Amino acid sequence: MSDEFNKEPRSRRSWMPVIHLLVFGALLALLMAVVKGPPTEREEVNRVVISNADLEQVRARWIRTWNRTPTKLELRNALSEYIRQEVLYREALARGLDREDPVVRLAMVNKLNMIAAAQAEAVEPTDEEIKAYFALRQERYRIPATVSFMHIYFNKDKRGEQARRDAKEVLGIIGQQEPRPEKLSDLGDQSMLQNVLVEQTEGEINRMFGAGFGTTVVSLERDQWQGPVESGYGLHLVKVYNRVESRVPDWTEVGKQIHADMLYEARKAAEDLFYQEIAARYRVVYDQAIAELLEGERD
Repeated sequence: MSDEFNKEPRSRRSWMPVIHLLVFGALLALLMAVVKGPPTEREEVNRVVISNADLEQVRARWIRTWNRTPTKLELRNALSEYIRQEVLYREALARGLDREDPVVRLAMVNKLNMIAAAQAEAVEPTDEEIKAYFALRQERYRIPATVSFMHIYFNKDKRGEQARRDAKEVLGIIGQQEPRPEKLSDLGDQSMLQNVLVEQTEGEINRMFGAGFGTTVVSLERDQWQGPVESGYGLHLVKVYNRVESRVPDWTEVGKQIHADMLYEARKAAEDLFYQEIAARYRVVYDQAIAELLEGERD
């Protein structure tokens, strides 16, 4: 037996251990693969695939930012940064860093709302739809009345109780001789407010002079000095010299605003529908106190 073995070529005998080792290694690898099973969820997260589409996206982003085609080195660096961000993003998700961060939470909610809103914005309203929408909501687009007026200011902090008497005295003078607009401040006190204001709405006047002043001014008769009218600053003699009454415009005058309002309402409806479809897959559990708050009588 030993003689027959010794007759076998030396080279073949020298390769036998190597062949056995390779076969054993292959069998061991196969066994480990069977025992290990399919890739785990963590391994799938760790698997980052960069495709030609990703490369083109990086290239397009560069062109939008710099308004030129990147060099080979610039494109390589941009792609490396893209891969770096993707790896860090995957690791942040794996560590659950997105779960309790209000900024990340809000960004994700906004992105979902944008997805829903995009569906609504894909369809442009026709003129007929815009007119029908306007017909049901005309008062929403009513153009408010405006007044153009002049005023003379009397500072109550400076004049005290004398302010009202001074205002009435000046009212008697200008009732007989109309002052020139550039001389109005000479008849009263200086202020940061202009003495002549053109085409102001009630709300605009109230924001300048204080609540209530605009309401009084728009109700004054035209072409005569009246007052004193009290504001947040003091007393004023006022003359309304022009008035444009409130009116409902033709739909073409406010078409852009109607279009914007229709898109806004369509986006909100799409977001609500999108949420209802998603919410149906979730079961929200809360205690009795929260149930009373959420399900109780509405205010």
